[in-house]
Amino acid sequence: MVKTALKLGPNDAGMQLSAEEFAAASYEPPFIYERVKGRLVVMSPAGPEHRYVSRPFRRVLGGYWNSNPDVIDDVDIEGWVSTSDEDDRIPDICVYLAGDSSKEQVPRRVPDLIFEFVSANRSDQERDYIDKRAEYHSIGVKEYVIVDRFKQAVLVLTWEENDFSDSWLRAGDAYTSPRLPGLRIELSGVFEE
Repeated sequence: MVKTALKLGPNDAGMQLSAEEFAAASYEPPFIYERVKGRLVVMSPAGPEHRYVSRPFRRVLGGYWNSNPDVIDDVDIEGWVSTSDEDDRIPDICVYLAGDSSKEQVPRRVPDLIFEFVSANRSDQERDYIDKRAEYHSIGVKEYVIVDRFKQAVLVLTWEENDFSDSWLRAGDAYTSPRLPGLRIELSGVFEE
């Protein structure tokens, strides 16, 4: 018997879903959907402030990818990452480096770098700073970057065996990464309204 794919929308928040059901479902736009502890989580789409803060990162990362296809396989906006059998996340930006994992497929392929842009809602902030930090570390994300317009700061988390190491950047600093030689994103204009 062939199962019909589910059609899901914001009213389905909290619904229990298997990984297969989540993968096969169609979703009502413009919302963003994740699966946490086997249940559907529905989030508002990125608003203008969120998109404004992410713009320099999207622009520079895309240009870097274009100039360095031997370094980066893909830069995925609102990518899909399976962090466990019960959890599927949609990070704001996923960067996949060329190398041993190049043949792996999303959502099981682990991004080398993930960028999240903090939203105003407290539960969203806790998800970025606490829940996703633990999940992304457990799957081996090498660098997790949290851009927080409310703190006007960027937290760069670098993978180490027991946890990420923390490094804070402020508006006068520039984001760079040893994984992306030559890449530089000036933070001076990132937090300006």
